[in-house]
Amino acid sequence: MRVLVVTTWFPTPASPSTGVFVARDVAAIAGRHEVKVLHLCAPALLGEGDEGRRDERGFTVERGFTVERLPMDPRRPDHVARAARRVRTLVGDTDVLHTMAVSALLPMVGWRPDVPWVHTEHWSGLLAPQTLTPALRAARPVVLRMLRRPDVVAVVSEHLAAGVRRVRTGPVVVVPNIVEGSGRPSSRRAPDVPLTDRGPLEIVAVGGLIARKDPSTAVDTVAELRRRGVDARLTWVGDGPLREATADHGEASGIPLTLTGPVPPGRVQEIVDRADLFLLPTRAETFCVAAAEALAAGRPVVVGDSGGPRDFVAAPSGRLVTPGAPAQRWADAVERVWADCADLSAEQIAAPVVEAYSGEAYAAGLDEVYRSLSGDAGRGPESRGPGEPLVDVVIATHSAQRQTERAVRSVLDGTSASVPVRVTVVCHDLPVEEVAASLSQETLADRRVRLLHHADGVASPAGPFTAGLDAATAPWVSIMGSDDRLEPGAVEGWLSVARETGAEVVLTRLVLEGTAVATPPTRIGRNHDLDLVADRLAYRSAPLGLLSRAAVERSGARLLPGAQTGEDVPFSTRLYAEARVALAGGAAYLVGTDAGDRTTYVPRPIRDQLVCVEAILDDPWWGRRPAGQQRAVATKLLRIHVFGAVLTRTDPQWWTPGERAELARITRRLLEEVPGCARPLSLADHDLIGAIFDPAVSAQRLLDLAEARRRHGSPRTLVPADLRAALDPEAPLRFMAASLAATRR
Repeated sequence: MRVLVVTTWFPTPASPSTGVFVARDVAAIAGRHEVKVLHLCAPALLGEGDEGRRDERGFTVERGFTVERLPMDPRRPDHVARAARRVRTLVGDTDVLHTMAVSALLPMVGWRPDVPWVHTEHWSGLLAPQTLTPALRAARPVVLRMLRRPDVVAVVSEHLAAGVRRVRTGPVVVVPNIVEGSGRPSSRRAPDVPLTDRGPLEIVAVGGLIARKDPSTAVDTVAELRRRGVDARLTWVGDGPLREATADHGEASGIPLTLTGPVPPGRVQEIVDRADLFLLPTRAETFCVAAAEALAAGRPVVVGDSGGPRDFVAAPSGRLVTPGAPAQRWADAVERVWADCADLSAEQIAAPVVEAYSGEAYAAGLDEVYRSLSGDAGRGPESRGPGEPLVDVVIATHSAQRQTERAVRSVLDGTSASVPVRVTVVCHDLPVEEVAASLSQETLADRRVRLLHHADGVASPAGPFTAGLDAATAPWVSIMGSDDRLEPGAVEGWLSVARETGAEVVLTRLVLEGTAVATPPTRIGRNHDLDLVADRLAYRSAPLGLLSRAAVERSGARLLPGAQTGEDVPFSTRLYAEARVALAGGAAYLVGTDAGDRTTYVPRPIRDQLVCVEAILDDPWWGRRPAGQQRAVATKLLRIHVFGAVLTRTDPQWWTPGERAELARITRRLLEEVPGCARPLSLADHDLIGAIFDPAVSAQRLLDLAEARRRHGSPRTLVPADLRAALDPEAPLRFMAASLAATRR
């Protein structure tokens, strides 16, 4: 692909250390793609002869990409306007626009490119406004709004991703920084000797001498270690406005302190190699490349627990300390990490970071992002090869008696010939010939139809649907039950919504027995750029409609293997959280009800019925979600799955002590692991929760309470148990109003 990188951070001959990490990222991308860099350079950093250079007359950097430098002072509207004109010119000859660093978004105000747009963000100030100057703090809300505009925002850590997801509904992906090792790490000196016996302990810090890096605490920590009998010395690599104050503080504390000032990148590595341990009491980091590179050099680290380092700093080779903690705690961490690493070689310390954060891993991560956008059918037919379908529809069937012919024909006959569609019928644990016998000759002869055999011996729809999705090659996919059907024009309608809104998931209008299904109960009047929390997307468990195959792959969404019910709940939850979602009106997806062997509502053991609940709680991905998303999804799991499990088991004899205990266990786990998820639920809901936990409550009373909570409009169904949650999107009045509006949508 032809990639245009627009960045305000990049090395120049006059300032070779500025934006080194961006140059490293670009070099990795250039190993796979044709890259041009437009460096919107601060005028003070332009070297002689650099100003105004154009890429066609510019110079080629040794690592295989071209660079054009254009002076831009963000405070100068004329500079920003000139940069915008240049970006518009260059973007016409590119496949992907990739902006890097938040100030690179300034030339994009008021317009957007016709090509996919990726933005990479590192700015720690997004999550730590207390570290910013008053001017930057005032600009921060504007920056947050600008982050809503790119197609995908790539960030360097899960911590930063959580913050960005709070301000945008579009995809946010984690593509960590590149961490360059120095080849074979230098051997550690006397790692198994106690600190008080080993002679000098060379401690190194790398970073600007600024308040956010907290050099004062680093000095105090070394002073505390020396009071404990450790011959600790500190070398700080970097410069900044606190240089003089730090030097004075070091002299007053009586510690051996070296302040190197500005150092070329290669020289930094040499200094770290000579050190024994890395210490940085930083108060805010989105990643902390310096700490990662110290680990890659085989040196243990002690770093501020400021978000980004949590992704790679862990025992035994690293310790995190609360920012602002007293020097005693930092010294404790130094002593602990040294003891923990006594038996580790430099190579053993370096290996995890070097493997996880290589240039190849970075390039592969961005490749996936680029493919997800260039493969978007909304971008045009060029994303497909000749003869390839635009949409793959997967129909799973486990019985030749199902209405598979009707389902297939509804897709083929109801979709315009101008829309290349393919239907894959997955024959689940039955011969392909048996399913073929149930199809018409017209259908069997249609090149747009293929039959796929899938045998797993598991009575779960997850297996065949997953097999069909894995066999898909089109940029868009859709799944469909063998007794269901589409109204004419449904597929075209979905594609139209995707093109108009940039959505990666288009949820279809659902009709069951002539009645519209009121999910999801979105904000009234809202039909695109939907939010998992505000638009209650989790209530549409079935991901029916149009799904970007690249978005599915990027999100890691998978149907729950072996689940007989709820197999789509983890899939849809994860996908909706990671992708741009819209609703389609018009032609509907018609849910069939004439199958005699449907098992959706068949009572089964509570553990099996609620397997999707525990699958979500057990997923490491879930643990990284923002607390607001966790609460909203957990509220839905209580309201729909836990309470629904009671409602569908209407025979009191079914409720054995074992089943009651299992119901209570799963409910308690939800409430304990997601604090606050029951706050917006009604008084009637809490009546049922109380009965679930009380084995003395009869089964009949349990069932009566499950029915009572569904008498919508009665006083106890209208009032939340916690009045402070009355305006929560999940609170009874807001939820009921949205559900009513959804039925009329």
